[in-house]
Amino acid sequence: MANKYKVIDIEKWNRKTQFLRFNSFENTTYGLDVRLDVTNIVNYSKKTKTSFFINFLYALTVALNEVEEFRLRIVNGEVRLYEAIRPTYTIKCVDGTFNNGRHEYTKSYSEFYKRAHQEVEFQKTNTNHRENYNDSDYYDDFYFSCLPTLDFVGMTHPMIYGDKSSQSCTRALWGKYVLENGRYKMTLNLTASHALVDGFPMAEGFNKTQEIIDDFENFIEINK
Repeated sequence: MANKYKVIDIEKWNRKTQFLRFNSFENTTYGLDVRLDVTNIVNYSKKTKTSFFINFLYALTVALNEVEEFRLRIVNGEVRLYEAIRPTYTIKCVDGTFNNGRHEYTKSYSEFYKRAHQEVEFQKTNTNHRENYNDSDYYDDFYFSCLPTLDFVGMTHPMIYGDKSSQSCTRALWGKYVLENGRYKMTLNLTASHALVDGFPMAEGFNKTQEIIDDFENFIEINK
C-alpha cells in the first residue's frame, strides 16, 4: 500500500534551479561515508538480547523520516513529498541467496521491532524471490542493506542510469561494528539524488541518526 503524498509544484519550488540542473544528469546520485559511534545500540542489543540489525534499522529509518528531503521522490515525472517512507532491507536466506524485506513505517519502537523481526524470519526461508523491483509502489521506500562481516571505509551503489525514479530512492549500507578505544564504531553510507537532497540535509540525516543512537534507550522509551 502506497503512502500518502503531496505533489511539489516545481515552478514555485525554491529549489527549482538546483532540481532541474541535477535532474538533467544521467546519474543524479552522490553518497557520503561517515563513521558512527554505535556503542549505545551495541550495548542495548547485548543487554536485552535483541537484534542489533533491527535496532540500528529503527534508528536510521526514524532519523531519515524526520528530514523532509529524504521523503522526496520522483515518480511519473512529478516530485512527491511522502508523509512517511518505509524501510526495505536485504536479508540473507538459508540457501545463501538474498531476499528483500519491507514493512510499513511506524515510529513506535515495539511495533517497528515486531514488524521487522517477523519480516526477517519470513524472508530467511522464503524461496519465492521477487522478480520485479520496478513497481512504482516501491518508490516510497528506503533501500537498505548491511555487510556485517566487513569494516569498510567507502562504497558505491549500483544505479540504473537514466531512471530518475529509482535514483530518487535513498540508499544506505552499513558495515561491521568494531571496538576502537573502548567505543564501537561503524561506517554508514548514505546515497541520495542530488536533485532532491543537498549536502545540508544529507548531513542532517547522519547527525539525527547519531543523536538517536546517543540517547537510544530514552528515545525508544518515549516512542514505545
